[in-house]
Amino acid sequence: MKTEVDIITGNQQAIQEEMARREAEHQEEVARATRQLPGGAKPLIGLADGDSWFDYPLPLPDPTDVRDSLRDIGTPRPIILKLAYAGDATTALLGVTKRNRLIAALKDPRNGPIDFIMFSGGGDDLIGDQFRFWLRDANVAHGDPRGGVNHELLSDVLGVVLAAYADLAQIRQNFAPQALLLVHAYDFAIPNGVGVCSFGPWLKPSLNDRGWTKLADGSDIVRQILIEFKKRLLAFCATTSNAIFVDTQGTLAPNEWANELHPTPEGFRKIAEKFRAALSHKLPGRI
Repeated sequence: MKTEVDIITGNQQAIQEEMARREAEHQEEVARATRQLPGGAKPLIGLADGDSWFDYPLPLPDPTDVRDSLRDIGTPRPIILKLAYAGDATTALLGVTKRNRLIAALKDPRNGPIDFIMFSGGGDDLIGDQFRFWLRDANVAHGDPRGGVNHELLSDVLGVVLAAYADLAQIRQNFAPQALLLVHAYDFAIPNGVGVCSFGPWLKPSLNDRGWTKLADGSDIVRQILIEFKKRLLAFCATTSNAIFVDTQGTLAPNEWANELHPTPEGFRKIAEKFRAALSHKLPGRI
């Protein structure tokens, strides 16, 4: 019988093998495109790191996440190495192991040159069982969702998240200073209690625990938190060279959410179009 250590070790080994497979495929695609493009033209090459918005693992019709959708709609078609892995918090995404993986990918000339890095992170730091920490009880807020956010604790956790973003910017500056850095603040998730397979829900249980049982109230509270995250990322981009905030908030219609946290395939495509537009503005004619 496998022990918990065996399972964890096996999962980590599987992740390492998957990342090696992705990188080998990416390098083959880069080499092939470089040979085939006429007149010495260079393909647009990117790297996608972060959470499930860039690595949605469930069996859906392609494309299944923002990175895959961006490859699908880009003209010319960009080449994007996927280092994102679903479910990781930003602090884990830029912890020692994954930080070293990112640095190694940026240093390997077979992967580039990297024109842009797109990063999705912060959501997994906030959601799940710990989501209740950023909330105030409904009776304390007198039932007004405008008082439903514990701004002091939210500020603390966002400070940690933004420290990870600052580290990401330093990695980019050290190993790929020419690369654009694109970040986003998700969209206004609907805390309706819908999960997927055995995962989730990630928002409604904490809201219910704090006494916020109405969907409208919960949606208002989630919106406040995401807007505060957006403000932090805007400030980060304003003080970081070649950093672009891709404004994805307000993009999705209610029927374009597959569950509490993830868009439908069409929703992912709409988010990807925001990234494509940002890249096209900075790198006209290349996507």
